[in-house]
Amino acid sequence: MNNLAVKTPNITDAEHSKSNKKIYAKTKGYSFKIYEKEWVLDKNSTINLNYIHQKLNDRVLDGCISALVFYASNYSASHTYNVVARFNHMIKSTGSSVINDTMLINYRASLGKSHEWYLGTVRGFLRKWYELGYYGVDEDVIRLLDSWTIKGNKKGDAVKRQDPQEGPLSDNELQAFNEGAVTAFEQNLITLNEFAISLVTSNTGRRPVQISHLRVIDILCGTNKRGDPFYILNIPRAKHSEGFRTQFNPLAVTQELWAILSAQSKSAISLVEESLGIELNEDDRQQVPLFPDYKRVEKVGSLFEFRALLVSDKLHIASNKVTDTLQLVVAAAGINSERTGGELPIDAYRLRYTTGTRAAREGFGKLVIAELLDHRDTQSAGIYIENIPEHVKRLDEAVGFHLAPYAQAFAGVLVDSERDAERGNDLSSRIRTEEGSNIGTCGEHGFCGANVPIPCYTCIHFQPWLDGPHKEVYQDLLDERERIKDITGDIEVAAILDRSLVAVADVIMRCEKRHAELKEQRGVDHA
Repeated sequence: MNNLAVKTPNITDAEHSKSNKKIYAKTKGYSFKIYEKEWVLDKNSTINLNYIHQKLNDRVLDGCISALVFYASNYSASHTYNVVARFNHMIKSTGSSVINDTMLINYRASLGKSHEWYLGTVRGFLRKWYELGYYGVDEDVIRLLDSWTIKGNKKGDAVKRQDPQEGPLSDNELQAFNEGAVTAFEQNLITLNEFAISLVTSNTGRRPVQISHLRVIDILCGTNKRGDPFYILNIPRAKHSEGFRTQFNPLAVTQELWAILSAQSKSAISLVEESLGIELNEDDRQQVPLFPDYKRVEKVGSLFEFRALLVSDKLHIASNKVTDTLQLVVAAAGINSERTGGELPIDAYRLRYTTGTRAAREGFGKLVIAELLDHRDTQSAGIYIENIPEHVKRLDEAVGFHLAPYAQAFAGVLVDSERDAERGNDLSSRIRTEEGSNIGTCGEHGFCGANVPIPCYTCIHFQPWLDGPHKEVYQDLLDERERIKDITGDIEVAAILDRSLVAVADVIMRCEKRHAELKEQRGVDHA
């Protein structure tokens, strides 16, 4: 179908019903009728044309709708969505029913320098509208737009400012998020599906839409020439006007992440088969979405329908569910930020910025960062190189204790003595320092391969004793941090210990508070 032929200048109401034919969107599996007030272009993009219908005069509306039909059927759904959003904003801001010089001048004046880039998006749309020959945009409008120099959107501002609400996470915040997700899953506070979404987003820095488009077939494992295993996630490309799952970019992942995603793939297959009431063959299993939209899957009535829907994203979760899941994990695990003093503000793009920022700090160049973040060019990657943050400072005793109440790195339970601990009667559960001093009890019955005692302070199973030598552990950690920094000359490597330091500081502060409570109780008893 050639949608360029859909020209509708000066259409009457009677003709509307005749011309209100079905148009196929750029994304396979989606279509809409021209004069509907709402167009669903893919799983993540539904554009609302209600205000445009209300405000524009009939002839201009016909031209506008025809131009938008071209966008919806030839450009990505997200690009069309952005165009409509910016055009809607202009019409609402000016209250104009036509497109002319006056309304454009008034709109530009209302935006100010910080939002002038809105007009850049509208200019592109109006130019295309004019080129297509639809009624509503004349040569005077184009001449005015071409005479303007419009500044683009200010990129990377949150990264440059290291914004604690919208910018990249600090190393402590990232570690807190990853550990919190693990803890929440172990305590059955989140599902395997939510756990997998959290860690794949955190570990890959990919866009939400790329995470949502993953399928079982994308989780790969192989061996190299030496026989060593390697693990790959074949991630669908996005934001480059490709079709749905037509191009991919492989990314090496850890065995741990691969194992989590493999478990999630088995769970997704099982739940889809249960919903369909059939056992899928291996080819169909491989095409099951890694993160299915189970409500949509439940509506599938047959294997034929299931296969038909695989050409589109309809069986996948919407991309906004990725950030929703990240926020759910933060709330479930009670993850705090030491920079804000409250619950960690999180979304998928903060984790993406974190990936780019950490790569820049490690000395990687634009090409590597662009590849890591799946950019087409190095323009955006340059933001990370030009603004390498030097925010990892020396963590001294005072700073560690200052951060402790906010970071909440200690995840276990303080006990007054060994006899008050779970497994306190089991001598093998004792946790000792390298010097042999007892500091607490492990409440986990399974095997733990951690290099105790340092990892214990951030573990949910650790029960430090009230009178344990925690201050000595803290000082040893500070000394070790300085020793590593002196040997490697790299503060980043030494900073790996920071979260453990903050956790030990938290335990020390809890011990002091508990001693004060016990002293007060003894005073009351003697009175």
